[in-house]
Amino acid sequence: MKILYIGTNVDKPPFEPLVDYQNDCLLIGLKELFGDDVVDASRRDHLYKDFPDDLLAKQYGKGFTVCKTLEPDNTDRTDIEQKIRNKFFDLVVYGSISRCTDYLELVKEKYNNNQIVMVDGDDRTQMNPLIKMETIYMKRELVWEDNLQFEKHFGSVAPISFAFPTSKVLGALPKKQRYAVNDPRKPNSYIFTDEASYYNDYRVSKYAFTMKKAGWDCLRHYEIIANGCLPLFDNIANIPRYIMMKFPKALVTKIIFFAANKNFEYLDENYDYLSSELMEHFMKHNTTKAMANNFIYNVKRFQR
Repeated sequence: MKILYIGTNVDKPPFEPLVDYQNDCLLIGLKELFGDDVVDASRRDHLYKDFPDDLLAKQYGKGFTVCKTLEPDNTDRTDIEQKIRNKFFDLVVYGSISRCTDYLELVKEKYNNNQIVMVDGDDRTQMNPLIKMETIYMKRELVWEDNLQFEKHFGSVAPISFAFPTSKVLGALPKKQRYAVNDPRKPNSYIFTDEASYYNDYRVSKYAFTMKKAGWDCLRHYEIIANGCLPLFDNIANIPRYIMMKFPKALVTKIIFFAANKNFEYLDENYDYLSSELMEHFMKHNTTKAMANNFIYNVKRFQR
């Protein structure tokens, strides 16, 4: 499948801070599925392994997880406008509609609405006004009660979530501590300056705290599980139905139930079982490749 991925403005200056988790996770996953046939019209430089190390610290989240994930590619990024006119691509994806809508007028002229996907990965729950364009619309923080337009456009709206780069899943190391140092309830616990040390904290820990911040969906939830640690997710039962639909909510709810009741004896006795169940679900549903597969499934569903 030939996909035009518009996630960064064409006239962006080189190496500006660009990290945008939903945008980045989806592009990584699509590249894992379709390789050079996925054309990021303006190369999202920070995702590629040739991105300069000295610029990582300037990225959001210090560049952890999404940065330097993809191998430098042979993607042909030339003559984008002419290729749109010729309908060279099978699908046009706007990876972050609140930040970049390059070529939109031309794309709307040349492509059917069900060949255009607008991704809204922002923390806000309100729909972006561009939903009125009647393209396929995928939203991360999708809350029915906050969206008067949701029912009207239900036939073209689908949820989407963060994911963890497939190639970076490491799993656990022998456990040396009960709780990970990194704790979102304690800002002074954010002590790690490199990705490997940050991941290792989870890998040698049995449990790690996580929680809702600006939005319910958070890359930290996935980083904990990918590194073989059990998440203690405060208020997970309150996540709205359409948010994080592929996350192992039931299993994590079970873990937090026993933790909240101080029943760590049960958790410790069943730790290996819970870990294996969590990782099995994670690999099926929460890697970037799995998320991209689900994305394509939803696109085809709307195209029927």
